[in-house]
Amino acid sequence: MPKKEGNFYRKSLIWFLVTASIPGLIIGGCVYWFAVGYIERDISVLHQRQIAERAQNIDDQLSYLEMSLSHWAFTPRFGSNLQDLKFIYHFKETWDISKTLLVLQGSHPLIQKVELYVGGTSPVLFKPEYYSITDPALISGYNRMIGEEKHVYWTNRLPAPETSSSAVGDPIVLVHKIPGDNSAPFGVISVTLKRDKVINLLKTMTPYNEGVTLLLDEAGHIVASDNARGQGINAALTSEVSGRKNSSGTFLFDYNGVTYSVSYGKMKRIASDWTYISAAPMTAITGPVVVASNMIIAVSASGLLLAISLSWFASRRVYSPVERLIDDLAKERHSLRQRMEEQRPHARAGFLLQLIQGHLNAYSEEDLRKRMELYGWEVDNHRFRILHIQLTGHEALNERFTHGDESLVTFAAANIIEELAAQQLEQYSVVNFHDLSVALLVMSPDSGIENGTVSDLLQVLGEEITKTVNRIIKMQVTITISRQIGSIQSIPDSFMEVERAAGYRKFINQNQVLHMDKLPADFGADRICYPFALERDIIQAMRTGNKEEAERSVAQFLQELSTYGGTEIHVQQNMLQLLGSIQHAILQSGLNTYHLFKGDNMFGQLSQIREPDKMLQWMKDKVIAPFIEEREARANTQLKRIAEQIIEYLNENYMRDISLDQCADLTGTNPYTLSKLFKQTTGINFIDYVTELRINKAKELLRETDLKINDIAFEVGYQQRYFNRIFKKQVGVTPGQFRASS
Repeated sequence: MPKKEGNFYRKSLIWFLVTASIPGLIIGGCVYWFAVGYIERDISVLHQRQIAERAQNIDDQLSYLEMSLSHWAFTPRFGSNLQDLKFIYHFKETWDISKTLLVLQGSHPLIQKVELYVGGTSPVLFKPEYYSITDPALISGYNRMIGEEKHVYWTNRLPAPETSSSAVGDPIVLVHKIPGDNSAPFGVISVTLKRDKVINLLKTMTPYNEGVTLLLDEAGHIVASDNARGQGINAALTSEVSGRKNSSGTFLFDYNGVTYSVSYGKMKRIASDWTYISAAPMTAITGPVVVASNMIIAVSASGLLLAISLSWFASRRVYSPVERLIDDLAKERHSLRQRMEEQRPHARAGFLLQLIQGHLNAYSEEDLRKRMELYGWEVDNHRFRILHIQLTGHEALNERFTHGDESLVTFAAANIIEELAAQQLEQYSVVNFHDLSVALLVMSPDSGIENGTVSDLLQVLGEEITKTVNRIIKMQVTITISRQIGSIQSIPDSFMEVERAAGYRKFINQNQVLHMDKLPADFGADRICYPFALERDIIQAMRTGNKEEAERSVAQFLQELSTYGGTEIHVQQNMLQLLGSIQHAILQSGLNTYHLFKGDNMFGQLSQIREPDKMLQWMKDKVIAPFIEEREARANTQLKRIAEQIIEYLNENYMRDISLDQCADLTGTNPYTLSKLFKQTTGINFIDYVTELRINKAKELLRETDLKINDIAFEVGYQQRYFNRIFKKQVGVTPGQFRASS
């Protein structure tokens, strides 16, 4: 390589790399010197928008709690019949109430506990197990809640002796009187929120993990705060916001030498307005910009140093193999030309696929015409049309095709289409998409064939394709014929239009032909009503564990979409909306959708289904069934833990005086409920289990020790005269006879 060319390359490379590094240095300097000075104004507006969006999320969750509690309060279970119900004697009703409260308690991750108080001559309290209360102070507190003027309200007071607690530490309680209508109330349902969860929710309103977030009630008292120790700034922010006339806004606030960007606004609660305040230090907002500008400068400076080093290295290493490369290329040119001729059919198909899918938009009309002529097409003075052929009904052919045979079926259909096109068309090309869809590009000359004649010819061809596919493959066909295309550059847009039009076919498995020339300009723009009532029925049935009702409602939902003019694209969009609503409800119930659906892309799977029966079965198997099973498993686990706790206690204390009442107090239930639960879980009555446990321990002591029978009776919790009688009744022999035979 001549030395002159090497020096020229070296200088050119240095100049190129240095020039490429200069913009980074300029940008970094401008960001550092100018952006920080003007960022406070713009970032405050952005901060307010972010806070408003996240405050809306908190407001939605609290509104959901209010609506859910109102829904439960209006159910017949909490109607007027509770006032005179004898809970001790009506075990089933008592158990159902406890179970309902457990379901309500687990219906939202913010709920800590749910309590039901029923007043009267014998007040009772469910939390969620049944308790009979006699404490006058507690009864007075609950009666005070019933006597509040509002029927549904938020409060920070629970029925308990007065304590000196700060407002920041008070509970957050939602109260609804029962019955749910406005008749004379005799009880309340109270929902206490998890303070730590509410505070974590408030922290989302400080996106920079710094600052203060407050939630105030209508009287200006702090409901919750993520800055419990910062009483000074809490009071200062509360005072500043309360003195402002506007109900929402943003402003800069200085406190102890730190400037905060403060955003505030209102939340509409039941019969009151709450105020949220979010304050973030400006240093946390502008800090990332400063860091980014410094990084840009550092990277650009490093690139400048690297450019100098690479220029010297490249100038010495790059040009040495160039001459050998030119010789090798000359030898390979002839071989490549031969291989190119062999691969021409594949290249032709690949070019057409790229053209239809819009990957050649950068080419001009003239370049595209030259390339098509190079591949053997005659395109001068020609017009184009596209036929989109979609196969349906694959799900009904399980006896002929299995899952995964779609590519094979599409290949057979493409061959049929190519044979039929060859009989009627002069110039065409078939594109196989391997997903039960095929495209046919038709090229016809401007002169010699009128536009109407071409349309009639394609209509006849479409009918022949439909009949042949029906007869051979036993599947239905939807054919969409495009409008006339005047330029090659318009082919991708026309193909997209045809694909969209194919999505507006009737969502049923039957042959359909859509001719774009005959469709109205606003085709597919009709509004399809969304069945919101059925959506609510589906979600409610899933929450209550009613699998049959949920499946029936989904079938009715899909039937309603299909009946009232629902096209394929509208049905798919509405079913995707339903899936999103169901996943939102699952998240609100405290379940992880990723683990529940085993990491599957549920929206991707649903969007690929093109048949109504398959779509309905997918919703039953993949969405409804996993949620119902997981919900029932969680409820049974909690009941099993109570029984296991009692069994463990009996094994450790069988020698003491044990009663059912004592065990009920230990687990926080009443004796009647515990007895039923113990029998349901273990299959044996409580007394029989204790007796069997003590007798087995007595047998062990009789066989393995020399203790007197009187001492053994004491060791297992019996007096001797009762021990002898119970032992003989259970074993069939006296203790002495048992020891002698052992």
